[in-house]
Amino acid sequence: MVARSPDAAPSIGLGYLEPASDLRALISSYYYFWADTPEVRDVMRADLGQLRFMLSGHGHYELAGSLRVKTPDACLLGPSMTATRIDVAGPVAVFGVGLHPAGWAALVQEDASRHADTACCAIGRFDGLLDDMLERLRACPTAEAMVAIADARFQAIASRSPPPPLAMTAITDDWLTGDTNPNVDALVAALGVSPRQVERLTRRIYGAPPKLLARKYRTLRAASLIGTSALHWSDAVGDAFFDQSHFIRDFKRFIGLTPTQFQNDPPPITRLTLQRRMILGDIAPLARVS
Repeated sequence: MVARSPDAAPSIGLGYLEPASDLRALISSYYYFWADTPEVRDVMRADLGQLRFMLSGHGHYELAGSLRVKTPDACLLGPSMTATRIDVAGPVAVFGVGLHPAGWAALVQEDASRHADTACCAIGRFDGLLDDMLERLRACPTAEAMVAIADARFQAIASRSPPPPLAMTAITDDWLTGDTNPNVDALVAALGVSPRQVERLTRRIYGAPPKLLARKYRTLRAASLIGTSALHWSDAVGDAFFDQSHFIRDFKRFIGLTPTQFQNDPPPITRLTLQRRMILGDIAPLARVS
């Protein structure tokens, strides 16, 4: 964590931290977010599944465009297929855990599509191994101390979990990140199973059927390029989308902003999350885009 004087100017920040090497196939990254402000209202792009621990602050998520839910202090968020709006009373501090699809399958062990665009309390799950984690994290003097606690807890959970479906997720992750416009037939061929089996697998592990996943990650890739490029958004997108109106519609769904808003005046959390592409270390391509 960053020490701040009580009379310092209000600040907002986001730092990413790497999990232990034996957890990196399951956890994309840890992160620590803080905002020394009375309120945080912002939008977060569609993302991987998450665990978030509210160290301070309280508020609500607006999920799937309209579902407003109170944020549990220890929160399990399913993979999101729309942008999520947040409204939190501060000051805010959050320790978060990004879950790879393989990590969701191994650690959560529930159908991801049933959790898509939802938030629920994490207490009572994971064999109770996370039940006192919020209190432990709140007592930590540094973000590094939080990482040590999280590593130990998730290593314990992983030791009791079934093997993650790494072969399937490696192929699917490559499909989602290797082409600007992923073709579902290519994924079916790569996995070597029927289209119906592919849909069942992606729903259970990624939270959505392959066509929706392709739209999501095509848009997230475009947003990452726009956010780190001097090109106008219409030039940065190229021919990955059928037409401009189609692109704008998907962009608003998955990013929560118009392309012009995103490029010219992104809100604070959006600006901070673009730092993901600058993280040093072994960060998987799917997590860099999400």
